Amino acid sequence: MVRNPNNKASSSKSSKTSDDTDSSTWPNLNPELLSLIMMRLRVVDYVAFSGVCKSWRSLAHSEKNKFMSSKQPMSVSFSFSTKAKKECHLTDLNGNTFTTLLPSSTARTSVGSTCGYLIFFGRKTREFVLVNPITRHELHFPGFPFHVSNDPTSVRGTLVFSPSVSGWVLVISHRFSSVISFSLAGTQPSWDYLSFNFPVLDIHYFKGKIYSLNSENRLCEVKLNSKPQPVLTPLTMKNVPERDLIHPEFVSSGENLYVVSRISKDAYETFKIDFHKMEWVSTGKTIGEYAVFVSDLKSSSAMNPGTWMLYDTDKSKNKGRWFTANLWYFRHVCEQANLLQ
Repeated sequence: MVRNPNNKASSSKSSKTSDDTDSSTWPNLNPELLSLIMMRLRVVDYVAFSGVCKSWRSLAHSEKNKFMSSKQPMSVSFSFSTKAKKECHLTDLNGNTFTTLLPSSTARTSVGSTCGYLIFFGRKTREFVLVNPITRHELHFPGFPFHVSNDPTSVRGTLVFSPSVSGWVLVISHRFSSVISFSLAGTQPSWDYLSFNFPVLDIHYFKGKIYSLNSENRLCEVKLNSKPQPVLTPLTMKNVPERDLIHPEFVSSGENLYVVSRISKDAYETFKIDFHKMEWVSTGKTIGEYAVFVSDLKSSSAMNPGTWMLYDTDKSKNKGRWFTANLWYFRHVCEQANLLQ
């Protein structure tokens, strides 16, 4: 048999053409099919997915909120690598872990999460730094002039966007402190504050407003956009619990605002804040079918397990359950700005 001297080159050329054809089809896959595939990915795979090509990155960006909303909350933990760099570990209920390096978290203490960011405080620099562990976007705030407790669980923080000043505002309080402090992002702005008659136990953003809860179980609306200066407006509520609540904190489900109080180590009682009737309503030890995530640090929420994209977990078994961790990260709020009215 006579061997064609051009067979090798021809074969190589054919192989190269085939490879080029195969690779060129990836950006042109059906968007609906790609979306279905993307929704089944873990966070770490989603990040890799968005880096394949321009069309995939565009799809990942346009459906980021949908993707994040379909994922379970993740508990947050930290460790140091061999190079003394701080690693952040996000672990969902199925044990899937996403690990990333957050350089700005080194030498800073985590005190909570808000609006898709983890809140860190540096005792030497006196600065609050907020870091999104998925995108690693950062927000820096000026040196904090007031006392910050050595107990990170006493720090209450929430991030809001103020249209009146077109900027991000960090609102900070401490349990049993009578002061709420706030500042615009950046190194030039300064901190301002509001004083209360009773110690503040928690603050929370809900539907365009900031609410505070004091030691007398009284609610106030914190109006940062009021002119000529921010004010506190006490709310007249009915059926306010007269007894002391144990470590009370706000928890929101998106549609409703609740106050959660710890009965024992693994038991809680809840109260719905009914703004239509302006009253506290006891809901017992559950919040309907919601799964409630509570933590030592400021990062609690109530979520409907039916919205999670789960394939190896029975969704129904999570309804009405309580989940505890030192710190939770809620991916569904990554793209949602707490917009002040």
